Amino acid sequence: MPEILINQKPKYKFVIDNFEGPLDLLLFLITKNKMNIFDISLNDLTDEYVKYLEEMNESNIEVASEFIVMAATLLDIKARKLLPEIEPKDEEEETVSEEDIINKIIAYKKYKEVAEIINDMYSQNFGSFAKPFEKIKFNTKLEYTGDHFSAQDIFEIYTRILYRNANKINKKAEELNRLAVYERITVQDKVKQIVNYLNCNHNMVFNSVFNSDICDNIEVVTAFLGVLELSKLKQVDIEQQYLFSDINVTKKDEVNIKIDLTNIME
Repeated sequence: MPEILINQKPKYKFVIDNFEGPLDLLLFLITKNKMNIFDISLNDLTDEYVKYLEEMNESNIEVASEFIVMAATLLDIKARKLLPEIEPKDEEEETVSEEDIINKIIAYKKYKEVAEIINDMYSQNFGSFAKPFEKIKFNTKLEYTGDHFSAQDIFEIYTRILYRNANKINKKAEELNRLAVYERITVQDKVKQIVNYLNCNHNMVFNSVFNSDICDNIEVVTAFLGVLELSKLKQVDIEQQYLFSDINVTKKDEVNIKIDLTNIME
């Protein structure tokens, strides 16, 4: 709420930053004057609102534009209630009524009350309690109560451990590394394979040549990328009647396909 400083004159001075907006100031005036928010008249409220703005100007306090817009709206409503209507209203012209302002104040009051409840719940951790950290103390004093070993016993135990660990090592591991063959499948290889096939056969059913029964999954995927690469180079046509049906690959011309494999991604 605003800070009120009482001078010798019956005037109010307050810091405008304490108000979140013009609705907050109007709600403050209603509370200060102990008005019933559901049964108020904007006439008296308008005069006091404008008086507050005048006090702010006299105190060299910068007034935000939204406060001035609300003042103009309140004065317009008051003038329309006091003055007779001379010209007919334009149906497309939107005017703010007294009921609209009051409804906005009521809604703002509800939001503010809920915000205060949530703020109180937040300050109380929403009813939850956290257990503080506990310092666990360990007994660092160790005492061996078993049998005593001689130096010879410890040497024999250590020797058995070394022997057991030596038996766990695969002595032929290096030979296995030399025998292992790592096959690298590239798009270039598959393009070359597909081109050779199409040069001998005008048409190719992709699912028959490359499928999971005779090829690895990575080989099937790489071959499909090769088909797409040939289609991008406008060397083949690809056709599939419906989802998951056979993919027919046909070369465009009767002549053999001749492409530069170095321009194809690996």
